[in-house]
Amino acid sequence: MARLRLMLLLTVTMLLILSFINMSSGESSKYGYVTSDPEYPLIAKGLYVNGEYVRPRDLPMKVDAGSKICVTPSIYTDMDRRYVFKGWGDGLRDPCRVISANVTYTAIYSEQVLIQVFSELREYSKSFWVDVGEHVDLTVPEVVEKDGVRYVFVEWSGGEEPWNTRNHFVAVKPVRLELRWEPMYLLTLTSSHKVLVNGSGYYRYGSVAVISAPEEVLLEPTRKLVFDRWVSIGPIPALIPNEKSSTTTVRIEAAYIIKAEYEEMYYVEVLGLGGETVVKKWFRAGDTVQVSVKPVIEVLQNEVRYVFRGWSDPSLPQIPSLTLSVDKPLRVQAIYEKQYRVEAVGEYGVVGTGWYPENSTAILKAPASPRTMLLLKTVFNGWTGDLSSSVNRGDTLIIRVDKPVRVMAVYSIEPDYISIAVLGGVITVITAVGLRKTEKKKRLEAVRYEVAEAEAEH
Repeated sequence: MARLRLMLLLTVTMLLILSFINMSSGESSKYGYVTSDPEYPLIAKGLYVNGEYVRPRDLPMKVDAGSKICVTPSIYTDMDRRYVFKGWGDGLRDPCRVISANVTYTAIYSEQVLIQVFSELREYSKSFWVDVGEHVDLTVPEVVEKDGVRYVFVEWSGGEEPWNTRNHFVAVKPVRLELRWEPMYLLTLTSSHKVLVNGSGYYRYGSVAVISAPEEVLLEPTRKLVFDRWVSIGPIPALIPNEKSSTTTVRIEAAYIIKAEYEEMYYVEVLGLGGETVVKKWFRAGDTVQVSVKPVIEVLQNEVRYVFRGWSDPSLPQIPSLTLSVDKPLRVQAIYEKQYRVEAVGEYGVVGTGWYPENSTAILKAPASPRTMLLLKTVFNGWTGDLSSSVNRGDTLIIRVDKPVRVMAVYSIEPDYISIAVLGGVITVITAVGLRKTEKKKRLEAVRYEVAEAEAEH
């Protein structure tokens, strides 16, 4: 009997267990479960079932199978803190899905903090999110050159190695870092004729740069460059306190380009007679020079002189007074011709007196038969004076002119016997004619007398 009761009790217990199992199996086949990890993001409305917000205190939550659950991809708890949906516990990443029976759906979120880097160089300013606990590495160059400015790394405002271009830290909270640079401004110096000038380089803001250029640069013995002034030619004008000085200073407040302007100069040498200096001077290109020499230079009055004949440079106007535009080096000498005075005198004149170039030939000619007087004649006797370089050809004298010369044509007066003979014959004839006329006159007068006496007697 006791054994029967025990079997009956076991049977009832088994039935109750099976009934409970059947009831539980039937009930669970209608539901699934929803939760999140961590639960905190749900405070900010991160989980919805059929569009209804799920409160964190209701988790884990039993949900009817077939319901649609969705998550918010990003949940911001502050401007620099957020939770980001990483996916479901089963590995799926779709933010929305349908609930199946007897399945627990866990929405997994990761907490993130905002890392911000601020830099004067915009390309190194950035903002990014990292998971809490993540190791962050930041790297920048030691030097960055941009638009004429060299930025030299100084430090980070935070991090484990703020003095190093390679900085790092663990993200446990939002971080705001400032990347500090020291700007160095490029000063570029150039020149108009490729002259080497000093002072180019990078300078700190507010520093004073000394710039210098050669005062003169000799290109050739007769051609040189002379410093004129400094000129700012960059996009940002530089203030140059003393632009006319070859050495001056500039306060650096930006990247500057400054040019040294040079003017070309030429040496002009103008020589006169015997190499006498007329002009010896440097002139700037484009200058105008007045040059003048004497047309005639007398050495010994009325004996030796020099006459201007032109310039050694045939391209110049061959006149004694010039106005030149200087566009190249010039060395020119006035060309003079040495002349001697050849003076020839004579009672009846001599042809050929005048000035003659040195070593030329003078031909003098005296009248061979000047006018004569009655019963006399003028006879050319020759030349007298400096006859050392001459050839005598009677009334013609040929002289090689290598010095001043003075000669004289010499004449003498002699009887002209021909004239005398002619004149004597003429006188005899005239005398005979006269005697005959006198005799005839006497006879005529005698006849007249006789006639007169006869008439008186009657």
